[in-house]
Amino acid sequence: MMLLKFKHLYLLLAFLLLATSVLQAQQSVAELEQDKKRLEEEINYTNKLLEDIRQDKQLTLSQLVILGSKISKRENLIATIQKQLLVLDRKLSQGEQEVGRLQKELSTLRKEYARMVEFAYKNRDSYSKLVFLFSAEDFNQAFQRLKYLQQYAAFRKAQIERIQKTQNELQAQVEALTAERQKQAELLDAQRREQIVLSTEKAGMDADARKLAQKEQSLRNTIRQKEQEARKLQKAIEDIIAEEVRKASASKGEKVPREDRLLELTPEELKLSNSFASNKGKLPWPTERGIISSRFGPQPHPVLKKVTIKNNGVDIATAKGTDARAVFDGVVVSTNKITASNNAVIIRHGEYFTVYSNLETVYVKRGDQVKTKEAIGRVHTDKTESKTELHFELWIGRTIVDPALWLAR
Repeated sequence: MMLLKFKHLYLLLAFLLLATSVLQAQQSVAELEQDKKRLEEEINYTNKLLEDIRQDKQLTLSQLVILGSKISKRENLIATIQKQLLVLDRKLSQGEQEVGRLQKELSTLRKEYARMVEFAYKNRDSYSKLVFLFSAEDFNQAFQRLKYLQQYAAFRKAQIERIQKTQNELQAQVEALTAERQKQAELLDAQRREQIVLSTEKAGMDADARKLAQKEQSLRNTIRQKEQEARKLQKAIEDIIAEEVRKASASKGEKVPREDRLLELTPEELKLSNSFASNKGKLPWPTERGIISSRFGPQPHPVLKKVTIKNNGVDIATAKGTDARAVFDGVVVSTNKITASNNAVIIRHGEYFTVYSNLETVYVKRGDQVKTKEAIGRVHTDKTESKTELHFELWIGRTIVDPALWLAR
């Protein structure tokens, strides 16, 4: 009896471990499925942006950049599908092991029950039971024999229930395996389709890049223009920080501002700054919809060989007529005009500054208090390239950082 208890305990522990592993796999599948849907939505949105740009019938650098972003997302989608397949393979392996265990357990239970039936058949009449009871040496032994007969009958009944339960579990596991294999087949089919589309898109991008390379002078002029705008923006932000330092020096009676002084914050500003910092990776995007068309830092030009471009923030391609919005509560400290069609709004959040450039219309003014997701201006649409793109930067004091790390996925 003790051996039987240990066996049952072992089976229970094995079942709990397997259940935990399956639950973790299910969570992974759910997360990967969510990533897959998000990437598919982003690819669909990228297709919409490409359609808007292609209406002009003229090949542009913006079109190439967005196509490159689309290809990157499709590669991520294929990688996500591959991860899903790995998780499913693991689940199928675990499921097959569980089916094998249940089949073995069911076989053992049936053999045990067959032996009990055979024993019961040999001792089926009441006379044999009475002889078994009355042949006891004393009353205590007779009582123990009676208890044994009762327990034996209960055990037979329990054995039938265990067989039925195991059969049900086995059937459910087989059905689950069938569903998982169907899902695996669908994912493999989706992976093949995505790889075919990816190959086609890459070939198209290579052909477009060769065509655009013939417009080298025009592309170099665009680079110079963007570099000039970046310098103006950087100077505007540095001037704002210098002004804040000057105010801090004046409040302490210092006649000459100290360049090494950090921004001194009021208790309210410090609270706002700490709140901003705690939201790293969770800030809303500065546009309701969009894709990052150019990332932070130095990077190779998408067409020109041996040409590196530097980006102090990220560029976000979006739909025509889109508004830029504040990513956090703060105060507007500047609404600079960079070019005739490029305005920049700078918002301070304690020691943090966010910059929203390439706005054709500005809705706020210096000194305005803004709330998270409040519209601050309309993003400019370049009619030559049919592109609508917001330039977004994030500064911590005098330091430029990668804003993409602060935005929610």
